[in-house]
Amino acid sequence: MSRIMQIGLGLLLLVFFLSMLFTFRVNFDEVALVTTFGRASEKSVVNTGGDQAGLHFKWPWPVQDVLRMDRRFFVLEDRLEQQETKDRQVVIAKAFAVWRIDDPLRFYRSFHTHSDAEAFLQERLRATKAEISRFTFDDLTNADPEKLKLDHVQQALVDRMRADLSGHACGIHVANVGISRILLPERITRSVFSRMKQTRQRFAQTARSEGKAIAQSIKAQTSSEKQRIMAFADRVAQSIRAQGDAAAAKYYAEYNKNPEFALFLRKLEALEKSLENNTTFVLDTDSQPFELLKE
Repeated sequence: MSRIMQIGLGLLLLVFFLSMLFTFRVNFDEVALVTTFGRASEKSVVNTGGDQAGLHFKWPWPVQDVLRMDRRFFVLEDRLEQQETKDRQVVIAKAFAVWRIDDPLRFYRSFHTHSDAEAFLQERLRATKAEISRFTFDDLTNADPEKLKLDHVQQALVDRMRADLSGHACGIHVANVGISRILLPERITRSVFSRMKQTRQRFAQTARSEGKAIAQSIKAQTSSEKQRIMAFADRVAQSIRAQGDAAAAKYYAEYNKNPEFALFLRKLEALEKSLENNTTFVLDTDSQPFELLKE
């Protein structure tokens, strides 16, 4: 029984090693290039479109060998370098490129390693940054967003990089090229900040002038409304005074017909209003109009 187990284990190990020799696995994000005696063809590429991931068969080494390549995108960044603009200003720019392996067979024939490909792209990227010289300083840095032309700069970099790579047929596809950072030399930085400060001061002065003009307009309008309201109030007051004077003149004319009798009637009216409720008063009978009770 023990010998049967040993034989079974040995067979399993043999099957395992044979499977390692005659098969290989490709992940979804990989491209495999199967070489036969160091040579490869179009049929040697596996999982170019990402639909052949999984287990595949091959002849054992040294008949066939498998080279794996990453089919994902890579980001390559350049170092900061001085560039001269169209109007002969100096900027310090840093570019980047997004690329991936588009043709594994051509890539294999053009480069030995992934590092060789990045070194090649690094040189192309440095040459591509020369496109900055086609644009002015204000196209790259401007306080007014509408005057910036960074999209045009990026498109010019992409076109230059793709045109450069099209003549090499190296199996690399560049998805995007752009400027990741723009700096200014210290001398230019001081000049730019001074110009920006002057611009902001002009904006502030314009805003203050507009504010003063609006304030004066509001004050003038308020003063006009005040005068109009006061004039209307004066007219209404004069009308009321005129009505009062007319009524007073009428009563005064009646009063002058018989002043004593009119005064007597006013006293009686005052007594009626004072004594209309059941109220007890302790008063001097000589005070008006209570002297009538004494009489």
